[in-house]
Amino acid sequence: MIYHVIRAALKKTASPAQAEAALESWRETGRSVPSVRSWVVGRDHGGEFEYGATFVFDDLDGMFEFLIHPATLRTDLIGLELIENMQIFDISDDDDPALADKIADLHRRRNAHSPEVSGLLADVPTYLGAGVDERP
Repeated sequence: MIYHVIRAALKKTASPAQAEAALESWRETGRSVPSVRSWVVGRDHGGEFEYGATFVFDDLDGMFEFLIHPATLRTDLIGLELIENMQIFDISDDDDPALADKIADLHRRRNAHSPEVSGLLADVPTYLGAGVDERP
């Protein structure tokens, strides 16, 4: 299993309506992507982030389906421009020592598939996580 965790703090200029639209888009992604086994979207209660989401997949193929799914792209287009600080990380019970490299490769493939998302990620002022080495 792979748990894909996203934590975000919004820019001061983001309105409550924009924040709710982005959260609802995350929720719709959880409902829409067939490979998502479970998900949670809501307030982050553990530090400097306001909101978070976790999406669970059986394997790398399911994670890639999520990364390139139209619902995920829609969420990225709605939400990334609102984010001041974002952290993405993955937790897995898979003992494959190359798993981190494989996940990074999925992000490289997604960035090649969706250059507009890659550009939006590059504009997030503070970003740490998967695919960070691929920021333009």
